[in-house]
Amino acid sequence: MKSFKDKVLIENAAREQRALKTYIERQLKLKGVKITGSGRGEMHTRFALPIPEKEWKQYFRPLGLAVTEYEKQSISGKFFTYNLTATKAISNVPKGTTLPWVNNYSGKTAAGGQLFGNKELTPDALGLAGKTMNTRSIFTAVSKQINNKYEKPIADSLLKLLKQADTKKSAVQLDPSLQMKATDLAKVSADFGEIMAAVWSMNALRFKQVYFPTASNEPLIDFYGVRIGVQYPVSVKSGGGGKVTVQNIINAIEKRAKTANSADLSAEKSLAIFKTVNDNPMKAGMIKLHQLMKTPSIKALAKATGIPVNRLSTETLTNWASDQEKEELVAKLQPFWKVNKFGTPTERIIDGPDKMRLIISPLGESIWKILNSNKEIKDSLTNVARQVTLIQTNVDVTNKRITFQSNFFKDVEFEFGWAGYAGGNKLGFKMSLKK
Repeated sequence: MKSFKDKVLIENAAREQRALKTYIERQLKLKGVKITGSGRGEMHTRFALPIPEKEWKQYFRPLGLAVTEYEKQSISGKFFTYNLTATKAISNVPKGTTLPWVNNYSGKTAAGGQLFGNKELTPDALGLAGKTMNTRSIFTAVSKQINNKYEKPIADSLLKLLKQADTKKSAVQLDPSLQMKATDLAKVSADFGEIMAAVWSMNALRFKQVYFPTASNEPLIDFYGVRIGVQYPVSVKSGGGGKVTVQNIINAIEKRAKTANSADLSAEKSLAIFKTVNDNPMKAGMIKLHQLMKTPSIKALAKATGIPVNRLSTETLTNWASDQEKEELVAKLQPFWKVNKFGTPTERIIDGPDKMRLIISPLGESIWKILNSNKEIKDSLTNVARQVTLIQTNVDVTNKRITFQSNFFKDVEFEFGWAGYAGGNKLGFKMSLKK
C-alpha cells in the first residue's frame, strides 16, 4: 500500500506532466501543428511531425524541449513513441519533466502500422481542391505534393499507381515492384482512388479536363468531368461501394434533379425516413425511426422501461437510465435486446460507461437492416436516389490489379447503412454497382 508521501509525489508528478502537455500543445498550435486527441494508454501528446528525425533537436530546442527514446512498448499500435523532456524550468513545469509523444506521421509508422492516415491522400489533402486540371497538371501537382510529404519509396509507389490509372482499360495488373500491404492498398483505393479515377476518366470517359470541388461545397461529388464546356458530376467509391449521408442525397436531388420542374417524389415512402433522419440528431433519430416503423424493438423497449412508445425520447430514456445501477439496467434491457435480435450489445459496450449506448446502439444496428428488408421502402430509396444525374465510378486497388468501372446512378443499387454509434453518425446509404 502506498504511503501518503508516495501518493503526494505521484499526484505532483501527474500535475507537472499535465502542465507540460498543456504547454507543448499550446506552443505547437501556434506553429500550425494539429494535435490529435487520443484516450489510449498513459498520458501523452499525439501529433504528426513530418520533418526528418535529424532536425528534431533543432525544432524543439527553442521550446526548451529535448527528444529521447521511449523505453517502454509504444503507446500506439501503429506509430512510434518518443519522450519530450523539459530542458529548463517552464512556468510551473520543473526541468526534467517528461511527456510521451506519439508521432503519428504516416512516414514514421511502427512495425505493422499503416502507411497512410485517414483522408491524407484525397484531392483536398494534396492541394487539388478548387482546381480545373488535365492529366499532365495532375501528375505535376501530385508529384510535387507527395515527394514533399513522403519518403521516396512511398512517393514512388503512389506515382506508379497514378501512372497505371492513365489508361482506357477497365483493369490493369499491379506493378510487381510495389511493396504495399492490403491495408495500405485499401486506403489508396478509398482516398487516392479519387485522383486515380479522375485520370482514368479523361481516357475512358473522354473528359478533356476535371474540376475538383472543395470538400465542403460538394460532399457527394468527388470531381466534375469537363467535356465541350459541360461539367459532369462524378462520385467515386472504392471496393464494393461506400456510405452516403441522407443529406447529401437530398442536396444532390435538389440541385441536379433530372426533371426539376416535374419530378413528383411526394408519394415516395422513403421520404418519411429522410425527413426523420434530417430533422433529428443521431440518437433521437434512431428512436423516431423505430417509432415511425412501429417495430417490435420499440415496443419491447417501451415495456422494458415502462415508458409508453409515444413518449420514448432521448430525454425520457436518459432520465430512466440514469436512475438505474448498471446491473439493474442490463437486467431490465435483456428482454428488449432479445427482441432486437440484430443489435445485442457486445460485452465491451455493456461494460462501458455510456448507459444510453446500451439502448441507441441496438436500435441503430437493427433499423437499417429492418429498412433494407422492407422492399417497398428500399425500392423507394432507389427511385429517389436515381433522380440525381451523377456518374458513379468505382476504383478497386488490390494486391494484384487495379480495376475501374463507371455507371450512371440509374445502374447503381442503394441500401441503408450505419457507420455505428461511436462516430455519432446518422443513418446513411451504401451505393453498390450492379454485378
